[in-house]
Parts: sequence; structure tokens; C-alpha cells
Amino acid sequence: MNKYRDEVRKRGQNLLIVEGHHEKNKLFWLIFACFPEININMDEVWIYGTNIYQLYHDIVKEYGDEWAKRNDEIDLPFVISKKKFPDKLRYKDDFINIILVFDYERHDKNFSEEKILEMQSCFVDAADMGKLYINYPMIESYQHLCKLPDDNFANRKIPVSLQPGKKYKSLVEQETALRSIIYFPHRIDDLLKEHFGMNDIAKRKKCCGKILDIFSICNIENTMQSILQGFIEDDKLPTAKYQLIDWMKKQSYLHTNQTYWMFMRNVIQQIIHHNICKANNILYGQYQIPEDRYREYFERLDLKEILKAQNLVSSDFAKGFIWVLNTCIFFIAEYNFKLVRDESTKS
Repeated sequence: MNKYRDEVRKRGQNLLIVEGHHEKNKLFWLIFACFPEININMDEVWIYGTNIYQLYHDIVKEYGDEWAKRNDEIDLPFVISKKKFPDKLRYKDDFINIILVFDYERHDKNFSEEKILEMQSCFVDAADMGKLYINYPMIESYQHLCKLPDDNFANRKIPVSLQPGKKYKSLVEQETALRSIIYFPHRIDDLLKEHFGMNDIAKRKKCCGKILDIFSICNIENTMQSILQGFIEDDKLPTAKYQLIDWMKKQSYLHTNQTYWMFMRNVIQQIIHHNICKANNILYGQYQIPEDRYREYFERLDLKEILKAQNLVSSDFAKGFIWVLNTCIFFIAEYNFKLVRDESTKS
């Protein structure tokens, strides 16, 4: 893995290069909200959407077929801005982190083991040229846990023949135990906007934040009344209040005296743990990691070797499979490994 940053430092601009904004935006928004130590505000992240093979083509167009041999010269923000904003060129020195997040997508007609291996080999440091995270088979793999903890995750895989991507998304929706809690802030946001006419984004964000900061069921009616007062018209306030209280009582975190953010921080830490164990299992055939060697095992993971292993087991369309694995969640551990092992998560 790339070098780690144990000392938290002030972040500047950040570039997120993704294929499709929706799900990836939600995950990184949640990461940055639950781990304020990273000090990245999603509103200040420059997001650029493209396909990994289109990006490869754009790099070749700018630097030639032998671009990988000039990897210290590759400037992704320049390549991107030259194509999309030719009058406002950006450079890698403008960004603290450059994060590339793509799905494996074996079924893509442009799929090329050679090209993605070349990309994975070159983009290895978010603080330099950029760090490529490939998720298997898709970004939704971070949700693919049936419970917490989920020992069956060690052998969770999908057949290569399960395509296109919407079939995997449907599978995750049926099997995951996490979807409801992960999307809870967005349900609140949609409710306030669609049913109670709160169209001002800033007000809606402030109101959602206060609701998600509630950490106790005690006196929740008065607390919710106080939060919604001034945000929602008086005639609609009772309906909004009791709808939100009903939703919140159904979420397990409120019964543990934790805010949403505290609870989800622990959930994300468990997701990271499961995926570190899974990556270690793919490379070394061992899922259970000794407590006192957790960081050591993480540091020996190699995303390029994981990609090679996934290419090998998925090469046969009829009989092949893909290990379910999310790697972009490792960004937290790479930024500061201490963030993934709060005392409350140790077992």
C-alpha cells in the first residue's frame, strides 16, 4: 500500500474521479462526515465523471502509448481540465488528494486486463499522481454484508455471468443489512424536500444535521419540535415531527445513546475490517487477522496483486467468479490507520 499519514494535516482541494456520481458521492460524503479528522468537506471536492477506459484513452492521447514509463509526469487534473475546461486548466499541485474510484465491470465491452493493470500499477498514491481504487464487482460492495459481523463475507463472491450491474445492485439490496441505515440521512432530506417543501438546500442540510445529532429517545418529541420549529410551516409541523420520530425509533442507533454519526463511524470501521480480512484472504488464504498484527496485515496488501487474482478467477465467463471486495473504503486506513481502530471497535 502507499505511505500512511498518521499526522492529520489541513486538506486543500481534492479531486474525485469516478464513473457515475450518485453512489460514490454518497459513500464519500458519509466517510468525510463520520471521520472529521480527515478534514475534507464534500462541498469542496471537485468531482469528475468518466469511464476508466475513456480516462486511459485521454492519458494516451496526451502522453502517448508509453505513458506508463513517464508516470512521474502524468498530471490527471491537467488531462481532465484540458478536455472539459480548456480555459481553466488545473494541475496536480492544486490538489491534496486525487482519488480514482471505478467498478471492475468485467462485462464492459472495453474491458482490458492489460489496461486496468497498467492503471493500477501507476496510480498508487492519492497525495501524488492519484490513487486508483477498483471495487469488485461494483461500489455497492461496501454494503454487501448480511449482518455485522458477517463471517460469511470471507467467501462471498458472485458469478461473472451476473450482469449487467443493476443485477448486482438488486442482489445487494436483497441481502444487505446496512442499506436502511446508510440511506437514512437521504430519506430525511427527501422527506423534508418532497413532502414538506423545504427547498432551501442550506436550511435542509442544517435541519438534517440537527436531527442526526439526536442521541437519545428520551424527550424526543420536544427535541424534534425544537429542531423543526422555524424550518417547517406550523400546519405541517406535527405531521413532519411524528413521521421523523417514527423513522428514528426504527433505527437501532437511537437506542444506544449514540448520534447517527457516532454509530455510522463504528459501522464503517467494521466494513473496513471485513474488507481488509477479505483482501488478505484473497492474497494469502487467511481471513482471520490477529488483533496485534492488524495494521501489519493491512500494510502488506497490494491492490495490483488483488486485481491480478480477480482477473484470474473471473477469466472464464461460464464458470468464473468475482470476489466481493470494496477497496475505496481503504482510503480511511491509508489516511490515518488509527481511525479504523477506535477502542469501541476492538474485539
